[in-house]
Amino acid sequence: MRKLVMVTCTVLIAYAAHAANVTIPAFQLLTRGAMDDGTFVLRTQADIDVELGGGYKFGGQLGLSLNTVDLEAPSTPGDTYEPDVIRAALDRSLTLSYARVVVRDLFGVGVDLDYFVGRYRTLLSGDIFPEQFGSAVVASDMRGLLYFPDGVVYNGIHTINGTGLGFALPGLAPWLYLDAALYQDGYLGQGRYSTDLRAAFNFMGFKAETFAGATFPEGAIGAYRAGLLLYYATGTGGEFLTQIGVPRWRPVADGPLTIDDFMFLFEPRVDLGLLSVILTLFWHPQYYHQAPTGERGATDIIVKLLARDREADSASGGLETALRLRPDDPDRTLRVVVSPFLTLHSLGVDWDFKVNLNVFPFAPDDLVEGFVGFRTQF
Repeated sequence: MRKLVMVTCTVLIAYAAHAANVTIPAFQLLTRGAMDDGTFVLRTQADIDVELGGGYKFGGQLGLSLNTVDLEAPSTPGDTYEPDVIRAALDRSLTLSYARVVVRDLFGVGVDLDYFVGRYRTLLSGDIFPEQFGSAVVASDMRGLLYFPDGVVYNGIHTINGTGLGFALPGLAPWLYLDAALYQDGYLGQGRYSTDLRAAFNFMGFKAETFAGATFPEGAIGAYRAGLLLYYATGTGGEFLTQIGVPRWRPVADGPLTIDDFMFLFEPRVDLGLLSVILTLFWHPQYYHQAPTGERGATDIIVKLLARDREADSASGGLETALRLRPDDPDRTLRVVVSPFLTLHSLGVDWDFKVNLNVFPFAPDDLVEGFVGFRTQF
């Protein structure tokens, strides 16, 4: 069945390529090796997006996605009807993740209008600056499968998902970008509607992105979210990045706003030439994408020593030391992980090699984990 699905999708993509541009916005594979009941096993996770868009005969965009925690597991449920088994089998199929129709410069007033179904925009990831302003990448590396192979995979404060209309004002000023969306919320189901407004400000050494959103009907008086990303470069080798926001808060149902409702990342960076020192503090929220995370109070503190030759830019590597606090996990309240890593850069492709040494708590059968990752942006 999986072969039939993949062949069908390949044929459709090849056919569409005559009338549309085929791009791959994200392609990430992560193979993880660890001991499991005395046996060293490999498990491969995948996060792949394929986009069909543009062209003269295809005035919109279609997104196909493959997102699975175990790519090699059987793709058919066999003789079982257990929901978890069926869901896992479906996750290993290439599925339609979004569709969009874009009208640029509507009525000649400088407004871009999108009609979208499915996943739309990710807010406060920092990706808007290279995408809309052509600036250097300022986003933190602490996102995606390499840093979150278990549990929730974080990227930004919120991702718009549903059916609705999107608006953008890209030409108000060279340093300003505004957009908004009004949609039926795909996380919560039919009959619940959301709106989000975002603004991004881009300057030479300072960048800011902020948003606010609301959902009705939800709870007694609605659900709300907001966030702020700030980036500052000193010009003398110092950089500061912070992301802080509330992914979801229902004032009556959830009670007073507490620290558990916040998602927080603080990342100072010091560039010493061939060596950089990066400190990352990440506080996990209790809600993300309108759902409980099960990670309330979880905290990651990572110190990264990064060596790289900016002129050659063919490889980088170093050492990470991570303190992972999980107050709701009595078996692993505190973990200390030391990770040597190496990244090879080649024509937009990054190969990640990483070894996790779980030094505390010490357990011989859980001492070493190996990761081999493949990331690319087209």
